[in-house]
Amino acid sequence: MSPRTVAVVAAVAVILILLSARDVGAAYTQAVATTALGLAKASYCDGAAIENWSCASCAAHPGIGKVQVMSNALLGTQAFMGVSTSHIVVSFRGSQNIPNWIRDLDFYHTPYTKPNCTGCKVHDGFLISFASLQDRMWQYLQDLVGAHPRLPVLITGHSLGGAMANLAAAEFASRPYASGAVPRIELYTFGAPRVGNAAFSDWLLALFCSGGHEMYRITHSRDPVPHLPPMYMGFEHGPHEVWYDNAGSTSYRNCSDEGGTECPAKSTAEDPACSNSILPIHLPDHLLYLGECTSCVCVSDDTPSDALLRLSPELEWVIAMDYVYQQERIKRRLSPLYATFS
Repeated sequence: MSPRTVAVVAAVAVILILLSARDVGAAYTQAVATTALGLAKASYCDGAAIENWSCASCAAHPGIGKVQVMSNALLGTQAFMGVSTSHIVVSFRGSQNIPNWIRDLDFYHTPYTKPNCTGCKVHDGFLISFASLQDRMWQYLQDLVGAHPRLPVLITGHSLGGAMANLAAAEFASRPYASGAVPRIELYTFGAPRVGNAAFSDWLLALFCSGGHEMYRITHSRDPVPHLPPMYMGFEHGPHEVWYDNAGSTSYRNCSDEGGTECPAKSTAEDPACSNSILPIHLPDHLLYLGECTSCVCVSDDTPSDALLRLSPELEWVIAMDYVYQQERIKRRLSPLYATFS
């Protein structure tokens, strides 16, 4: 076998390793994901109906009590918290006008200051949105954890709500609790954008690993939002991506997006074989998860027009360049291997 043939075979082997989903130690269950999606849907309902648990999406999840809604009228943010028999629940609402929110999305970082989070940066708009609700939520979470110390905390959200859920999970897993130990955090997001840079994602992964928490970043087929803000602007998703490549809720890929074995040394790397593997994007995929619409109630007349469901040429270009950037990054990772056999 010639050196060139050996190089090609070795390169193909490495590509297969990069593109195959290995066991990431995830305990993802669709039952919890379905519950989390229902709670994310409920966050889009009217605040008063959520608080007395009579909203359109509430009926599918009976038995949730002690519900409080937190909102900020100036920024248009909303979340709710409550308790079920199995979890303390925290759910963040996404944008009320998703197509417009995507069009207005900027790509600015701001420093994120936490112990051991060296060089961490997050999206400034997402951080401001979470900060508008943070203090009230933290106070109420302390009360709920004190009253239900054995329950894990399920944090969820769709779209912008997923970004805020990510920041809430980072905050709630890294602060001391008056009642004692930090509760177990379970983070399930749907169609969430990238929140921070690689340093932030690595820090959050190490925090969750060492604390015994779980995080699942659920994506659907050609949803454009997980591709924003772009990687070439310094943003990177954390794990674990769970990619549904069709409209249903039965077939998914548990993606390979973390490296390392010891918690402090773990690192994130988005899996090029999951949602990052396909172009073009399709905005309606952002509005459908696990076979369900992501709004409070699914009404056919509420479906946005085709014009609203088209991204601007500028955003389509940004996502296309993000895809090209990722392909080039794979090539750079393989280039030392080619050099060895050249």
